[in-house]
Amino acid sequence: MSTDALEQVQDADEAIHHKPMMTPRSILMMNMGFFGIQFSFGMTQTAMSPLFSAMGASPEELPILNLAGPMTGLLIQPLIGALSDRTWSDRWGRRKPFILIGSLLCVVILAMFPFISLLWLGVLGLWLLDAGNNTAMEPYRAFISDRLPKSQLARGFLVQSMFTGAGAVLSNFSIFAFQLALPQLAPNGIPYWAYVCFFLGVVCIAGTVGFAMSRTTELRPPQWELDEIANSPGGLGAIIKDLGAAVKSMPVAMHKIGFVFLFQWYAMFIYWQFVSLSVGESVFGVTPDQKEEFQQAAGWTGLLNGSYNLVTMLVALVMLPVVVKFGGRVVHAAALALGGLCLVWLSTITVQWMSILPMIGMGIFWASAVGVPYLMVASMVPARRSGVYMGVLNMMIVVPMLIQTLTFGWIYEHLLGSKATNAMLLAGALFLVAALAMLWVKPPSNTDESEIVPLGAPGRDKSFYDRVVVGSDGTFSSLVGVRQAMGIARRNGAKLTIVTVYNPDRGDTSGPRAELTGIEAGRHALQRTVDDLNRQRVTTYDSVLHAGDVADGLLQAASGSNTLIVVGNRGLGARDGGALGIVPETVLRNASSDVIVIQTDDGDAIRSELDSSN
Repeated sequence: MSTDALEQVQDADEAIHHKPMMTPRSILMMNMGFFGIQFSFGMTQTAMSPLFSAMGASPEELPILNLAGPMTGLLIQPLIGALSDRTWSDRWGRRKPFILIGSLLCVVILAMFPFISLLWLGVLGLWLLDAGNNTAMEPYRAFISDRLPKSQLARGFLVQSMFTGAGAVLSNFSIFAFQLALPQLAPNGIPYWAYVCFFLGVVCIAGTVGFAMSRTTELRPPQWELDEIANSPGGLGAIIKDLGAAVKSMPVAMHKIGFVFLFQWYAMFIYWQFVSLSVGESVFGVTPDQKEEFQQAAGWTGLLNGSYNLVTMLVALVMLPVVVKFGGRVVHAAALALGGLCLVWLSTITVQWMSILPMIGMGIFWASAVGVPYLMVASMVPARRSGVYMGVLNMMIVVPMLIQTLTFGWIYEHLLGSKATNAMLLAGALFLVAALAMLWVKPPSNTDESEIVPLGAPGRDKSFYDRVVVGSDGTFSSLVGVRQAMGIARRNGAKLTIVTVYNPDRGDTSGPRAELTGIEAGRHALQRTVDDLNRQRVTTYDSVLHAGDVADGLLQAASGSNTLIVVGNRGLGARDGGALGIVPETVLRNASSDVIVIQTDDGDAIRSELDSSN
């Protein structure tokens, strides 16, 4: 057997792309840029409402003035994600150009924003800043997924959560600290603390993103993938079609959490927009009209937001084992309920120091909100499509925010009596509704479940077979057998194992289906099989790349107990004549596990299906 063969059962993406393991230090340096980008996001979340108020905006106008966040997230992140999937430059890589361009835009706007005093210019600045944030963020998340083997994804996203939490902590604590040190207003009406905080953001994002990108090299895709990129149709229409195909075939778990996100992110956007006004009403007894007095409430809000992000950093260290044990469904529902109760409590607090206590619950919720969904998606979708799927996930976040910006101004004025404490109470109630919705979500079967961040607790499905093994050379005919095996695995809640066999020397070309020659041909064939599984919303499977005999590869992969082999009646290199090929005959004669032989055709139905979808 060839020494370069990947004999062991392993994740299919790792078998195809063969990503080298990274050292803990390298993972740390790769994620460092999230610190600077999240500092910029922190400015948009905490500083914008007080600054808009200083520019003359009324509380009822704040939701619509913050339209930039959801709109840029809705328009930019999915398009940039899909575009980065289709990009490769030998000099710049796949994701780096977008990360660097977005970060550069953030640096320019952060440096200019404190000098703006007109409200319409402030709104334009927010649009540009959010555009830069979104252009950098989603390709960066996909960058982590591209670079890390699946066995290191959890560690990579844990480090990402730590850096994003640290960036948010510094941005919010800096608002609090510099508001105390510099409460005065500049001649243009903007508080001096804003100058210092935004300039600090320039240093953070330029330094951390520049360092991370200079220290991490993207992996070059295999040649067949580069050929696909070069031959793929271009233009906005092709990207939109790509997004539609991703939505159609995205994992079942993404659909399930989308319903929960409607309530969760509507509520979170209320919190970000109105927490400073709520604390001003209940704790300090001031309104935004009292500009200098209100700066104390704005600074205290920075401390509150920094506190919950600090809790998030600590909770992120233990979140993953808890999710694996109890399932993301129960853990996220509990986090939502805790966050909701804490927001209800915050709306009633009148003592300044006590307003920090609800931030403990908010930090636990936020650790779940920013960690579980992204890691779940990264572990379930194909790595080369991670950009578009991260964008789709972000669409599920920003659509509720968009709805909130268009509806909440009227609700605030006519139903909540223009009281920010009532807005905070409503946000808490919506969190509780989201918690109930999360419990209502039924976890998928083990076949469709994320192995790293499961939606449900382990051990739910009991079945006769634990593993279903099927061979594939990526041809339409072999995909018939793979789809049959997929159905059996789903019905049994079993793991699907794809066996792709190649000849390390020279393949047999005398039969109607030629053998695969060389490991790169084997990896390409496995990728074609994986692509078809993804179109069927199968996300949990592993693979064997075997150099040598087809029957031997199937038998080795099925050596465990409670295993079923699914084999076509005509196999790779089949000769004309006879009802049963050499491969199924050999497997039937030598297998110690159950075997199902299925009737395969020439794959015309699958060929027609794929042709019509292109």
